[in-house]
Amino acid sequence: MLKIMVTCGGGFSSSALVTHLNKETEEKNLTDRAHFQYCPYDFGGIGGDVGSVDIVMLCPHLAHQSKELAKKYPNTPFYVIPTRLYGLMAAEEFIEDAEDAIAGWKETGMNPFYFEGEQVAIKVMRTVSHRKWLAKKK
Repeated sequence: MLKIMVTCGGGFSSSALVTHLNKETEEKNLTDRAHFQYCPYDFGGIGGDVGSVDIVMLCPHLAHQSKELAKKYPNTPFYVIPTRLYGLMAAEEFIEDAEDAIAGWKETGMNPFYFEGEQVAIKVMRTVSHRKWLAKKK
């Protein structure tokens, strides 16, 4: 089971998102695949919790912090959630992006990890996981 941390500035939007995602994973029997937790970035940071998760998914407005965080915690992959997807994507989509971002990070060492052509989160136009978006393009 993946442990996915979602973090935003004060934890307000990430806590609401995580509550929604965990509820949806239970409703759709996805609890064996992932568990989401939130951690506010501004109030004490994410430090102690980083080592207990498989990936940290940053809310779009923390994109400017992603490189610094990746340097500070090099053994954990970081991924900036595309702006258009934040709060809109279903739990399964988040899980798929987390799985693929972890695999990409392991393969390339790129941290923060981003999918090809998605270096700037605000410019990403897809509304599904990267995996499903690629399948639709074929």
